[in-house]
Amino acid sequence: MLHLSVALVTTYGLLALSVCALWLAPLKLRSGTEVAPWLCLLVLACASGVATGLLSLQALAAVAALGALAYAARRSKSGALHVLLMVAMGCMMLAMALHRFPGFVNPPLVTDMVISAAAKPVTHRLNFDTAAAGVILFALFCVPARTREQWREVGRQYRIILGTPLVVLAVGMLVGYVDVDVKLFAYTPVFIALNLLFTCVTEEAFFRGFIQEQLARAMRRWEAGPLLAMAIAALLFGLAHARGGWLFVGLASLAGLGYGYAYLRSQRIETAILTHLALNSMHFIAFTYPRLDAV
Repeated sequence: MLHLSVALVTTYGLLALSVCALWLAPLKLRSGTEVAPWLCLLVLACASGVATGLLSLQALAAVAALGALAYAARRSKSGALHVLLMVAMGCMMLAMALHRFPGFVNPPLVTDMVISAAAKPVTHRLNFDTAAAGVILFALFCVPARTREQWREVGRQYRIILGTPLVVLAVGMLVGYVDVDVKLFAYTPVFIALNLLFTCVTEEAFFRGFIQEQLARAMRRWEAGPLLAMAIAALLFGLAHARGGWLFVGLASLAGLGYGYAYLRSQRIETAILTHLALNSMHFIAFTYPRLDAV
C-alpha cells in the first residue's frame, strides 16, 4: 500500500530538491555573500517537517549539531583536533543512519508491498535523518561534477557502472540469494528516484566521499594505500548491512568494491553513485526483491 499526504510530499519534496541542489553553484548576492541553494532548501525541509509533525525540535537540533560538527571538521587544520572532529562526525553520522536520535518520524511510503512472489512483502520508509545527514556530508566533503569534462569522466567509466551490478547479481544467483524475476510496477520510477536521492547519494557520500577518501589521504605514503582504503570502505559498507545476514554482508562488500573502484578510477563521486543506482535498479526490476524467501 502506498501512503502519500501533503506533509510527506512537501517535506520530502523539499529534501529531495536539497539533494539535487548539491550540484548547483553557490549564489552570489550583491553584498558579495554566497548562499548555498542546498542549505536553503534543507532549512525549508526541516521547517516543513517541524510544522507538519514529521520532525521534533530534538530532531532539528540533531541535524544542526551534525552540520556544525561537519563544518568544524572541514575547517579544522590541527592534526589532533581534525582527527577528533572527524571521528565524532563519523560516529554521529552512523548514529543518524541507525536512527538512534529521537524526534524523526520516518513514515512508511509503502507497507507490505509484494514485489516478488518468491520474496517476503517489503516496507519502505522515508528516512529524513539519513538523507539530511547525507546532504550535509556531501556538501562539505564531496566535490560535485559541474563541468562538461567532469561529467565526461563519469561517462568514461560506463564499464564499471554496468559491470558491477552484473557481477554482483550473478554472484547473488550463484549463492541462491536472488533469481531472475523481471517485473515493472507503477512504483518502479518512484523507487528508483527515491533510491537515488535518499540512499545512493547518502551512502556513497559517507563510504566513498568520506571514509574511502579520508583513508586514502591518510595512507597516501603507501603505494597500495588507495586500494587498501577502497577495501576497508567496502568491508565497512558490507558490515553496515549486517542486519540482512552474513550472506548479504558478503554481497554488499563485493558491491562496495565496485563502487569504490568506480570512485578510485574517476575521482568523481557521481561514478560511485551511478554504479550503486545501477545495481539497486537492476535488482529491483530484473531479480527477486529483496531476496528469495528461503534465504
